[in-house]
Amino acid sequence: MQSFKSYLNLTSDVHWSDPDPCKWDGIICGESNRIKRILLREKDIAGTLPQDLGKLSELVEVDLQVNGFFGPIPDLSGLQYLRLFNVQYNQLTGVVPRSLTGLKTLIVANLNNNFFQGPTPLFENSDAFVPIVGANSFCLDTPGTPCDPSVEPFLSIAESFGYPLKLATAWSGNDPCDRWPGITCSGSDVTVVNLEGFELTGTISPSFALLTCLETIDLSNNNLTGSIPRELATLRMLRTLNVSINNINGAVPTFSESVNVVTSGNANIGKDGPVSHPPVELLQKMNKD
Repeated sequence: MQSFKSYLNLTSDVHWSDPDPCKWDGIICGESNRIKRILLREKDIAGTLPQDLGKLSELVEVDLQVNGFFGPIPDLSGLQYLRLFNVQYNQLTGVVPRSLTGLKTLIVANLNNNFFQGPTPLFENSDAFVPIVGANSFCLDTPGTPCDPSVEPFLSIAESFGYPLKLATAWSGNDPCDRWPGITCSGSDVTVVNLEGFELTGTISPSFALLTCLETIDLSNNNLTGSIPRELATLRMLRTLNVSINNINGAVPTFSESVNVVTSGNANIGKDGPVSHPPVELLQKMNKD
């Protein structure tokens, strides 16, 4: 739980200073001092859900309704006793993971009024009460129906950026060529991805290479880290790759002479360098913009 606490911006009425998490507000433990319930409804808490949440193996209920949680749901496959998962009215993004939908003990799962992407989830426990009526960014309304293949690369691209809220709100529906911000198409072929100045963090996804008709990729003026994936050099129609003004490092792949590769404003380009991650405060600010 100390890890959980480090991911959150707690308000003054949530008291988590005691060394024993079982004495924290909203935390209920069982007889063995194992955490059974996390009940933090309407506490105005902001932050992400840490991977360690899935290690609280005795959890029965998680109720985080009406807060400011953002980012994706972590791996919850270790929560084999979970009966209730309520995150309604937050700013969570990403694809609802199989590690949640596959929990056979789950009775209530409320994901409404977030910005989840990908397919509307189909839960393995058919008796579970799963109201899907509030705002999200699913590609289709029918639970379990896959997104159109044209959407899949964009889900991978968003994942490498940490599923930012700006893309989750902009990229909804089942057709990237249907007025998705930053996307230009020729017919049904995506030819331009222009995410200049989108305040993106994370890394560049190799899945850009799945968009085989791309002519322009503009990721300039963001805060991207890592290296340029060599898969991008396989794009035969690519003419411009602009990754200027980021924090890119590593060697630049060998592109065709017809490709204009712009890398200025990356101090560590051509060098090996550490991948830096923005502080929680910066992510919170970005998700409120």
